[in-house]
Amino acid sequence: MTGTLPRRATAPPAPAPWSEERTAMLAEEAARRTPAVTDPVATARVDGAAVRVDLDLVVDHGAPLTAVAEAVRRRVAARIEAHTGLTVESVTVTVVDLRLPGAAPTGPEDTGGHPAAAPSADEREAT
Repeated sequence: MTGTLPRRATAPPAPAPWSEERTAMLAEEAARRTPAVTDPVATARVDGAAVRVDLDLVVDHGAPLTAVAEAVRRRVAARIEAHTGLTVESVTVTVVDLRLPGAAPTGPEDTGGHPAAAPSADEREAT
């Protein structure tokens, strides 16, 4: 008797592992999208299917720090889990500085990716 055996189901290919650097960059991008946050610097530690993220942020003066930190935690965890499939064990947020109103932008994200404009004559005289 001859016949054909059914094909064995193959497991789907394993997703490409996310490096700690790529995961940190994803966390920084997510934090940058949170209002009142600038200059995020992230460190990620990937251990198997879990990740821990440490974030240092600069926050606008007058912003409610606990609310901003919680918004960053939620946004970063959701973004990482959605894009990587990793389980976020923790997101530690540290506010390292406050940006005062009228302070010069500190990075390209503050100027929309364009170099900061030169101060006007009135601004130069005021200093």
